[in-house]
Amino acid sequence: MSSLLTEEFILKISQQFAIFSSLFLLFIGSIGNIFNILVFYYLKLFRHNQCAFFLKIESFTNIIFLIIVLPLRIINNAFGYDPTQISLFCKVRRAVIQSFSFIPFLLICFASIDQYLSTNSRSYLRRLSTLKLAHHLTCFAIFIWVLHAILSLTFIEIRSTAHCAVYNVLFQQYLLFVQLFLINGFVPLFISSTFVILAYLNVRRIIRHEVSVTQRRLDRQLTAMVLTKVVFSVVTTLPFVINRIYILNLYIKSTDSLQIAIEKLIFTITLSLFYMNSAVSNNIYFAVIICFHFRVHFMYFYWFQNDFVNKSNDYL
Repeated sequence: MSSLLTEEFILKISQQFAIFSSLFLLFIGSIGNIFNILVFYYLKLFRHNQCAFFLKIESFTNIIFLIIVLPLRIINNAFGYDPTQISLFCKVRRAVIQSFSFIPFLLICFASIDQYLSTNSRSYLRRLSTLKLAHHLTCFAIFIWVLHAILSLTFIEIRSTAHCAVYNVLFQQYLLFVQLFLINGFVPLFISSTFVILAYLNVRRIIRHEVSVTQRRLDRQLTAMVLTKVVFSVVTTLPFVINRIYILNLYIKSTDSLQIAIEKLIFTITLSLFYMNSAVSNNIYFAVIICFHFRVHFMYFYWFQNDFVNKSNDYL
């Protein structure tokens, strides 16, 4: 009897955590990403910067991803009913989720590589970092997403005896081992981590370049933003990927309901962390942007004050 009560208590915690975490992430993520888009668009300093362009598009895709995923997750956990399971919209929704989830990872990889190129001491590498290349890479990411969405729509089926899902064994293996572990897991995290560390090392030596003080500060702030995003992605994505690997390699008896409840709670927590990657980290962008904006104005005010004092001393 005590085991049954413990199981019900764990399932209740899992349900409540899913509801309140989804509400929090939807609210914070929508506001934070909208602010990022507005700041990246209206601040002239970021408007023609290729790394800022990647971060702006990434914020836009995060908004779409959160709006598609979280409201239905809230309804499903609050009322125990998912209206999309018996409709054609289920196929579209699952295809968009499976495809849209890896676009932010691609964009962060592109932003990390761009920062490495733009802060490099070799001039021919710096010339490779252009806004035109950023546009082409973004179009490439969208093209890959469209192809993946069409592929997902082909294999997602609606059956009267079960929910709408992928029943093809080969495509299931692809989703688990290729998309989850590689495309949405270790490969983009490794690439982005490697290049953002190299960009950080470049920034430490950026004073040797013949660039303005404002440009040096901009490169440092953008590198700090990308580095923050990469670190946050590693912290929030790896637990989910590791949990999925653990579940796939763990044999749970169907009669062990307490173990199943514990696994569901852990999965709910790691899934919320995965969604947090699209919601919370972008608020850090906004904070860094505001800090940089005020630092630049303070720097100009400090220069103007010193120049005014020097001219006054010369006059006296």
